[in-house]
Amino acid sequence: MTKDSENWDAQRFAEGAASARETVEQTAYFIVSAKKRPDWESHRPGVELVFYLALIDYETKVLVHRLLESPEDRYVWEKYLALHLYEVLERAPHAISEAIREMSKPGTASKADPELHKAAARQFREDLRPIRQDSDFMTALSLIRNAVAAHHADKKSLTMDPSITWMLTTATQRNNGGSPMSSQILEYSVRAAMAVQTFAHASIQKS
Repeated sequence: MTKDSENWDAQRFAEGAASARETVEQTAYFIVSAKKRPDWESHRPGVELVFYLALIDYETKVLVHRLLESPEDRYVWEKYLALHLYEVLERAPHAISEAIREMSKPGTASKADPELHKAAARQFREDLRPIRQDSDFMTALSLIRNAVAAHHADKKSLTMDPSITWMLTTATQRNNGGSPMSSQILEYSVRAAMAVQTFAHASIQKS
């Protein structure tokens, strides 16, 4: 997907989201059965990583689809896309590291290849680097997450000022004919989702 509205295929994207939902649901059902294994704790970090990566793919697709199909409600969808992106940047590297630590332990029941995962993890960090190095964006993302999306008020000032500003900003963008396609949150969310897909193809599907 690009930020070019002419390339936006809503039906195809919705089908992709439906397929992603099916994948993550199937993974969840598998985990319920796998938990009955006596060696589950050895498998858990790797299997839960598979679930988490599938979940990221699914949630990103749903949020992007809603944002682009309901631009008049950009205030809602973009702030939750920002929250989602923030959590991915925070949690995904830790989840990958936890899985690698478990599969690297002597005598682990995990059959995954830790070296393959380590190589994929290095590429994953490189793919996320442009986002993390954008200090202005990261500062804004943290503000949106902490004072608009994850909480309904600014904990420091105890006011609704960040939400008011967010509402007026999105209203102005809409009234000026702006499209969510120009959103940096959208661009970086897609970049992060592609990094997740690259990691999954490079490690999990080959291990």
